Amino acid sequence: MDSLVENVSRSEGVTTNFSFTPNKFEDTSILSNSSTTSNGILDYVNMVSIPICLVTGVLGNMLTIILMNTNTFSHFASKYFLIGLAIADTTVLLTQPFKNMFVIRYLGFDLRALSTIGCKVYFCVHRAGKMMSSWFVVYMALERLAAVKFPLKVKIWFSKRNTLAGIGLMLFLITGFTAGFSYCTKIDQNQICNPDQYDRNDSSAVILYRQMLNTGVTLYFIGPLVILLIATPTIIISLIKYEHDKAKLSKFNAKNSLARPTAMLLSVMFAYIIFVTPIGVVRIIVNYHGVNLFAVKMTWFTTFRDVSHFLELINYSINFFLYVCTSRQFRRGLIYLLRANNFTNRRSDGSSTGSKSKTGL
Repeated sequence: MDSLVENVSRSEGVTTNFSFTPNKFEDTSILSNSSTTSNGILDYVNMVSIPICLVTGVLGNMLTIILMNTNTFSHFASKYFLIGLAIADTTVLLTQPFKNMFVIRYLGFDLRALSTIGCKVYFCVHRAGKMMSSWFVVYMALERLAAVKFPLKVKIWFSKRNTLAGIGLMLFLITGFTAGFSYCTKIDQNQICNPDQYDRNDSSAVILYRQMLNTGVTLYFIGPLVILLIATPTIIISLIKYEHDKAKLSKFNAKNSLARPTAMLLSVMFAYIIFVTPIGVVRIIVNYHGVNLFAVKMTWFTTFRDVSHFLELINYSINFFLYVCTSRQFRRGLIYLLRANNFTNRRSDGSSTGSKSKTGL
């Protein structure tokens, strides 16, 4: 294990002397003002990537929410899932910068550590946003699976009432878990909001923490990934079969009613698998070995870890662009929205000009 762990590491903005034995963790935390070459490079990457993903992601998610509430998508079965996904992704994007070391160094303090309650709320919200984002993608996969396998029942199973009830249940369970997981989130002696403050000399505390950690990884990555790996190929195969049978029976092509929305939602599923799988694998590796995420010093792993974090950030900011690329209906709705807004602005300017001319101003 010594070959895997370096003497000084970072944990959510904390440098940690961290080692694991079968019986206990040993940890001594200090805030480091030094910066290694690799950390400096990562800081520069974060300084560029985080603002870009934040601006484009939040703007795209807000436009998605607005479009899903227009008449164009009034009968779109997955509109509530897309709205929920946009809100969850925006939550992650808005909370992500505060956990990065370069932000803490730039501010000179950890903004999350202004109060113990604020520290706990931060990690509760941040973790809940990640988990709910994953499960909204799962919900969309299940809805599309029902649409292609049981087209006569999908409107009953995924009615507005059932859909909102499912979202409410997910929100309750995930928020409850993340709130419970915050038991070990405290402000340490360096005034840093630390999510793993527990008694490492108490074997029961160590076991409880690792069980909670493994449950969190399952909710965030393992569970959703398994469902998507089963549902996605099934959807594609069923859709191909459906289109083939439809072409035999009639010249009418039902792509507008089934294939196009499915292609749009499949792009989100593929994006999740591509961009979240790397960081999920990283989490599984470090949890299995019982080491800190930032404690492994092997070059291949640190590179893989940093690239995985960047890909994860892309996952929360790319959906709007996937919708634009894969859905003609979404593009038309966006163009109509922008034109309507432009027309309103011109009309407002014209009315203002007319009022001034009448009053002689």
